[in-house]
Amino acid sequence: MLRPLFFGALVFLLFIYWRQPSSSTSSAPVSKGKAERVIRHQAVRHNSGASPDLSKASTSGRTVAVGDLHSDLAQTLAVLRLANMIDQNQNWSGGKDTLVQTGDIVDRGPDTIAVYNLFDNLRKQAKAAGGLVVNVYGNHEVMNLGGDLRYVTEEDYASFGGRQKRKEAWDVRTGWLGKQIYSNFNITYKSAHTVFTHGDLEPEWARLGVDTLNFMARDAIWNGQFRAPIFQGDGPIWSRGHAMQEGGEEATCKRIEAVKKALGVNRLISGHTPQYQTGKILSICNGSYMVIDVGISKYYGGHLAALEIIEHNDGTESVYALYPGGKRKV
Repeated sequence: MLRPLFFGALVFLLFIYWRQPSSSTSSAPVSKGKAERVIRHQAVRHNSGASPDLSKASTSGRTVAVGDLHSDLAQTLAVLRLANMIDQNQNWSGGKDTLVQTGDIVDRGPDTIAVYNLFDNLRKQAKAAGGLVVNVYGNHEVMNLGGDLRYVTEEDYASFGGRQKRKEAWDVRTGWLGKQIYSNFNITYKSAHTVFTHGDLEPEWARLGVDTLNFMARDAIWNGQFRAPIFQGDGPIWSRGHAMQEGGEEATCKRIEAVKKALGVNRLISGHTPQYQTGKILSICNGSYMVIDVGISKYYGGHLAALEIIEHNDGTESVYALYPGGKRKV
């Protein structure tokens, strides 16, 4: 009598085990229900540390965003000075403003250590002044954390003291730079009326919400799951669907409206798709979506531009593109 009962219980337990959610290397979109099951399963596995503290948001009503920098210190300093975010001594001069950098600080240039350390210093100085510095993961941050080094320059390796020392520095658990990045970066950031990502935020990901996306990215990085769906082609660090207007302008604007509605915002800001031929910020769908990767690094032409968003007391906003020749409303 006991054997059939035991066998039945064993079959039931195996069935439950097989139904448990697991990480996937597929590039297919993740449904909200599946993502939430994965999160509940993953949340009990580890304590990977607190998320970046973005609670002390800017009170000035001014937000400046800059795109991909690609290890070019001189151009990074130039664009931050253009936006009045640093002084001539490379110190924070933004007061209570918010600075958002949309990822890809690393690769293609020689100044990786200098640019990351600059942002680390600015985060601390901004916080002391009542301002805020926000960093968003780019695909190149995730690639380097995961050991994909195809775009690292020899000068970059040398600045770390060699390939092995660079590898050690990027470890999120034990490396000085890996821990710095993991402690201060998220995959997306939402201000009052704007959402910032590196690549384009597609509707199926937006419906999960900002907090869920950030948790999923942090969990995957901590556990070394760099082929997780959130880091694949349609995810927020790789997609170029909006920038390339896949399916045409009308279809693109419909997708953008779906994202805005899901997140309750007025606009989406991305980097990732370099506008180096024009050197100008791309704005489509009546200003609902903008690409701020203008090719700031010398590798992409050395164009300078930043986006400025001013929130007024009456709830309205003004949005400007900042260029060396002056600022223009967009």
